[in-house]
Amino acid sequence: MRKLHATCGAKVLAAVLLFAGAGVANASTTNLDTVGTGTYSFGKVLSFGESFTDYVNFTLDDSAEVSSFIKSFNMSIFHFDLLGIDNFSAQLQSKGTSGFTTLLSSASNPISFDDFLGPGSYRLAIAGTASGFFGGIYRGTLQVAAVPEAETWLMILVGFGIVLYQLGRKQRSLERQQPLLA
Repeated sequence: MRKLHATCGAKVLAAVLLFAGAGVANASTTNLDTVGTGTYSFGKVLSFGESFTDYVNFTLDDSAEVSSFIKSFNMSIFHFDLLGIDNFSAQLQSKGTSGFTTLLSSASNPISFDDFLGPGSYRLAIAGTASGFFGGIYRGTLQVAAVPEAETWLMILVGFGIVLYQLGRKQRSLERQQPLLA
């Protein structure tokens, strides 16, 4: 009889721990390593009640225009949430000598960042709690576009100047020819 009570007590304790563990914070890290020009995807499927803070790490060797778009997918029927994430937020962080510093932060859905970043290590910190009956889902993309070098900008400006000069010459030439036609 005493053995039966011990077994039932152990089962009840295990069930309580299992149920309590459903809301435990969870973290994962996605390493994109050194990124170049292109598009990189990431995302996660979450269980109901799962709180999370996920990190997407990336490194830039050169200055680049970096855009990120992160969306939590929400679905409800008759005000009953099937999929969703509460307190959904993201931060763009830069790594310095004393750790990570937040550059940009947002708590909207969808979340987007668009910034010019120099060479260095960065991460996106994405957080929330899955609140839908079936949990929650988020997906994101990171787009990196190369920034033209100073010499390229100089060549563009010189070319633009030459085009303006030629248009001015053409206009003056046409103004001189008009009295002859009349």
